[in-house]
Amino acid sequence: MMETLIAVAALLMAGIETAYVPTDEGGGDYLVRVEPDLVRDASPYTFTSDVPADSRHVRRVKIYVADAWPPAVERAVLDAAKRPRIMPAVATAPVGTIDTPGVVDGRPWPLLIGSLIALFLSLGANGYLGMLLANMRARYLRDIQAGIG
Repeated sequence: MMETLIAVAALLMAGIETAYVPTDEGGGDYLVRVEPDLVRDASPYTFTSDVPADSRHVRRVKIYVADAWPPAVERAVLDAAKRPRIMPAVATAPVGTIDTPGVVDGRPWPLLIGSLIALFLSLGANGYLGMLLANMRARYLRDIQAGIG
C-alpha cells in the first residue's frame, strides 16, 4: 500500500503533462510532455495518458521529453486552452422525444413543481399536527392540575 502511495505521489510531483490542440482543418494533435528524469530513471511503472472524449479525430500524438513545452508549442497549448471545449456528438434522441412521464421538451417542470407542492403540503400538515399536539398537551396538563388541586 505504501509503495502505491509513493508511486502516486511521485507521479503527481513528476512532470507529465498532456494537451489537445485542435487544428482548423478538423482533428488535432495530442501532446504529451514527460520530464527527462522519468525517462532516465528506468521506472518500473507504466505511464499512460488517456485521450479525452472531447478530443475528436486525433491525427497525431507528439511526445516531448523536456522540462517545459517548447515556446511555439506553449503558445499553441495556451491558445487551445482559451478556446471553448465542444463535447462530442453522441447518438442520442433529440430533446423532447424521450418518453418519460412528466417530462415535456426535455424539461421536468411538471414533475418538479408537483414535488414542491407535495413537499409544502406535507410541511404544512406536519405544522398543523404539531399545533394540535401542543394544544392537546396543554389541555391535558390543565385537566391534570385541576384534578389534583
